[in-house]
Amino acid sequence: GEISVYVQANPYSITVMSFLGGCWLILAALMTMLSLGSKLSLLKRILQVYQLFFGVLIVAIDGPSDKLPHALRWRVIHFTAFLQSRMSRVFFFLFIACQQASLERWFNKLTGWYFFAVAVGYAAIHSQSPAVSAPALREPDYRDFPDSAH
Repeated sequence: GEISVYVQANPYSITVMSFLGGCWLILAALMTMLSLGSKLSLLKRILQVYQLFFGVLIVAIDGPSDKLPHALRWRVIHFTAFLQSRMSRVFFFLFIACQQASLERWFNKLTGWYFFAVAVGYAAIHSQSPAVSAPALREPDYRDFPDSAH
């Protein structure tokens, strides 16, 4: 439909949606931890910490690249190499969507449906150009980063 054509013509819009979704995921994880507090079991607390971490990763990957220090940007990209292809992002975003939508709070359900829409957007782009993926990642030369403890 019309949305599919727009997404294919403007893949940057999906990246922005992903970035905003990462910001919202951070807030949703924090809101879940704060609102349920002691009612959360240990494993559910750990799951929310993961969701918080996933939100930070999404923000770091899809956010303004000029705002992160070069050394940190390379570490984030290297650490998240599994998110460099569109199909792996589709599955990752579907996982987040299912996990968030399975929670009781309205903001978690909203987060789940939002990430479902982002996954559909990435799938639409992939369906038009499946061979296109992120440039191959190279191991950064850590000697360029004096603060590196590598």
